[in-house]
Amino acid sequence: MTKESAEKIGIRVATISVSIGIVLAYLIPTWIFWDGTSKSFTWIFDIGFWFNVIMGIAFFYGMGYFFGKKAGIEILVKKRNYILTGIKYGILTLITATFLTSLIGFFQEGIDNIGGFSNPFYDYIFKPMYWILMYGIIPAIIVGILFGLTIKLNGNKKPTHNNV
Repeated sequence: MTKESAEKIGIRVATISVSIGIVLAYLIPTWIFWDGTSKSFTWIFDIGFWFNVIMGIAFFYGMGYFFGKKAGIEILVKKRNYILTGIKYGILTLITATFLTSLIGFFQEGIDNIGGFSNPFYDYIFKPMYWILMYGIIPAIIVGILFGLTIKLNGNKKPTHNNV
């Protein structure tokens, strides 16, 4: 397995894994705030921070791309444990994308409040990190295990002219 092939497999699987993670991130609040009506599914339209959500999705895909390459190399070239590697990069993707997205809110609103009554670092960085990790760590571990397994299985396929 070449490094380039391992990177391509890692990126492809990471893109799918991030997509699954984004769907789960949408469904978790739907389940938490379920009131038996379709309003539970449309909560996303009631939020006032669309820019942050769109940038968060972009950061998740960006981090998935970055860590997917690394995971592909570690699992397929360096022959590291695919379960632990998948979990490691699943959690790292969640943490880094959440942190980068939190910085947007901090720079938009929080930086003006430094020295005021509230603590912008706590409000705009710690709180989002806490809540997203609290509800996202278990899905990140599960998706991370599947991510590592899928990379390993894709790397073990017999090469054909259509395989990456």
